[in-house]
Amino acid sequence: MRLLVLGATGLLGYQLCRRIKQRGFDLVTAARSGADVNFDITDPKSLRDNLNIVSADLVINAAANVNLTSCEKNPAAAYAINAAPVQLIANWCVEQNKKFVQISTDHFFDGNGRKSHDELAEVTIVNQYARAKFAAEEYAAICPDALIVRTSIAGIHPDGRGLANWAFDQISTRKPMKLFDDSYGSIIDTASFSNALLDLIEAKANGAINLASSQVSSKQELIIELANAIGIKLDWGVSCSVADLQPKRARSTGLNVQKAESILGYELPDLAAVCKELAAQWQRQNG
Repeated sequence: MRLLVLGATGLLGYQLCRRIKQRGFDLVTAARSGADVNFDITDPKSLRDNLNIVSADLVINAAANVNLTSCEKNPAAAYAINAAPVQLIANWCVEQNKKFVQISTDHFFDGNGRKSHDELAEVTIVNQYARAKFAAEEYAAICPDALIVRTSIAGIHPDGRGLANWAFDQISTRKPMKLFDDSYGSIIDTASFSNALLDLIEAKANGAINLASSQVSSKQELIIELANAIGIKLDWGVSCSVADLQPKRARSTGLNVQKAESILGYELPDLAAVCKELAAQWQRQNG
């Protein structure tokens, strides 16, 4: 089976492509640069032309602008990368009888603390990023057997991007840290996510599925556990509220993963396991 991964050089795409290669799939990577095929996903002609040229059996869209400030300042640009291409991809997959996986987000819930939201939970939109990603889910559903995956990921990327790289740098050098104790989620490491996603694909799963950590935790708990994973007691962090940040963040983004676990036949990692995996990746990368 030939897989096309859009956003292949990103935080998730980097790890996902490694796992796809390990499983022996025929992989074609796509990004703005540094991939097998390089083009701008916001250019409809380039996107359609490359879909036709690659002619993959399954398209995984991991391309996105996840910068909340950028999305808030320019909603049209956020829509152009996070939503509009999904409509074209979904229609192409229907026309060509191909499979489609859309990587979504957990930024759809707010105001109910540590709650674990299932796939049918009522959505609350608090910023332009979430608005564009929710529109993308509706476009992906054009493809009747599309797999739409809601998640929250952290990973170690060679270029140092992402929350985990930042956190380990701050922790290991004892830099000042603000710990948000009122923002909740179910962050999963990109390696565990990628393996589980490929298992769902092989199980022919479709529809909306939450794929995340099995444990809902606060951002403060996450950072403390990352410190524990590299043998450091984080005793200098300052607790604070995410409510003061702009643009507004979705604060209650915990995901119920029982549906995914029932299909997979195994439990998804809890917070400690996620942080242990991230620490191992960070330590390998940094010697």
